[in-house]
Amino acid sequence: MGTWPTNWSTMRIHYIYERMAHHATHSGYDRIVGYIDGDCVGHNALYRILGMCPERVLARLRRTAGTWYNSYALRQELQNIPAFIFSGNQTFHFLYGDDAYHYSGYFNPRRSNKLVATFHNPPDKFLNITPATRHLKTLDAAVIVAPNQQELFCNLVRPGRVHLIPHGVDTRFFSPAPGAAKKKQCLFVGTHLRDFAMLRRIIAELNSKAPDIAFVVVTFREHFHFFDGLKNVTALSAISESQLLKLYTESELLLLPLVDATANNAILEAMACGLPVVTTDVGGISLYTGRQGAILVERGDVSAMRDEALRILHDEETRRDMARAARAQAETFDWPAIAGQLRRLYEQLYG
Repeated sequence: MGTWPTNWSTMRIHYIYERMAHHATHSGYDRIVGYIDGDCVGHNALYRILGMCPERVLARLRRTAGTWYNSYALRQELQNIPAFIFSGNQTFHFLYGDDAYHYSGYFNPRRSNKLVATFHNPPDKFLNITPATRHLKTLDAAVIVAPNQQELFCNLVRPGRVHLIPHGVDTRFFSPAPGAAKKKQCLFVGTHLRDFAMLRRIIAELNSKAPDIAFVVVTFREHFHFFDGLKNVTALSAISESQLLKLYTESELLLLPLVDATANNAILEAMACGLPVVTTDVGGISLYTGRQGAILVERGDVSAMRDEALRILHDEETRRDMARAARAQAETFDWPAIAGQLRRLYEQLYG
């Protein structure tokens, strides 16, 4: 747990976030709230009053924020104004700062309150959805989850306030299933920053070279069209968490072409389940995969990803070695370890 600051008895942590509907129960960055004592900020009376405002009024109020920042985020920030004004020695942590933090720093007159936000998007994506960045100067700490965010945020946030603390994974829930029957099956999971066009090309080539390989794709329905006309493809959407876990443990490979990344839930969960990974060497992926539990190929290199998938699927010893290495690597990102790093940041803010 570490040594808490002397004023810890009066300091409180408030977590501000909206849970993403497509995340499984044990998935997502907001799982951190289960490992550190703190309050999850709900919707209070001010939030509900603001909800009575016409959308056009709320839209005008938030017009300077980014394209992902909506009226729900605005109401969630404004509802905290009384807490900012009348309390002190509090930490407010916005778990999804990309689309939930913008105005709070301007309503925090008592600087004993500390404002923290975690950012998840790679630099190009972040700048695309956040055209105005002046509000980042009001943060006491900006948490990034991958090294490829470092340069950008060091230029946008006040000196010394950028902290790399990785994403975590629940290694107790996402874990190998000894004795589980394996299928000659490649699994693909997710939507954000996935390279669907590349995945289609790889599957088409593997259909010809190895027609016995099956593919399961778990994504939003609007992406199903990428797989029209392909063989051996099962496309799934909105599956249960138990189904997802079963797919991780019965598949022989996670095949995940990407266009960019910081952290990636699917990769962490697959590795925690002992599932070998072939993915794209972009963004912060190498931080999470290490060198032995996953194979990284250059972006857009269809032939390399295809050949690596074939090599792993046809070599049981390689799969066993990669499975052990993947699990060991994922354990270094277990949530209790990540929570310890975050606690030390809170201590530092009040040190």
